[in-house]
Amino acid sequence: MTAPRTLPLPDEQPVAVNALRAMRAKVAGQIAMHEGEVRQLRADLVHIDAVLRMFDPETDPEGLPIRKAFPRRMAYFAKGEVTQRVYAALRAGTTAANELAEAAMVDKGIPEDDRHVRRDFVNRFHNMLHHMRRRGQTEKIGNGKGVRWQFAPKERDLL
Repeated sequence: MTAPRTLPLPDEQPVAVNALRAMRAKVAGQIAMHEGEVRQLRADLVHIDAVLRMFDPETDPEGLPIRKAFPRRMAYFAKGEVTQRVYAALRAGTTAANELAEAAMVDKGIPEDDRHVRRDFVNRFHNMLHHMRRRGQTEKIGNGKGVRWQFAPKERDLL
């Protein structure tokens, strides 16, 4: 029969185990803090719903749409800079979101192997091009990975 295994004292633990314990304690503390914030927000919502019903008894607060918070603009771009870059590229001819992202990374001095930033840049330029398309300012040339963009004609053909 073997003797029961005792856990080593914290001083004898490997560095990785101590780091994981500290990380777990930190995350558990953040969860507890945010749970308190969520409880407070829910209480605020109950009070807002009650006042809303006082002013408009027919309103169903549960049926109101939820306003989503959008992520903040990246610090890499100033306000309106993405739009300006898209317009400048479209004035020169057709363009693609990948080309815009690569040019922006070079201008900003960001290494081209930083995949996270590159993906975010491509998504931002792609979203702006689609937004401009919905407003009738751009049009797609092709589909898929090779899609390119150009300014939409000023007046569409009537026939």
